[in-house]
Amino acid sequence: MIFADDQFKWFFWLAPILMVVSIFTIFGLFGGYIRKVLIPKHRGRRVE
Repeated sequence: MIFADDQFKWFFWLAPILMVVSIFTIFGLFGGYIRKVLIPKHRGRRVE
């Protein structure tokens, strides 16, 4: 099996870290958009 080679072993510990970081980045961007744009817009304030 090709994934059992020594040259691919780094992927097995790196992949979960990259997945967690990308999930936090996506949720952080979504949360920042809600906090900075949607909440002030619905409260009647001007969004810059």
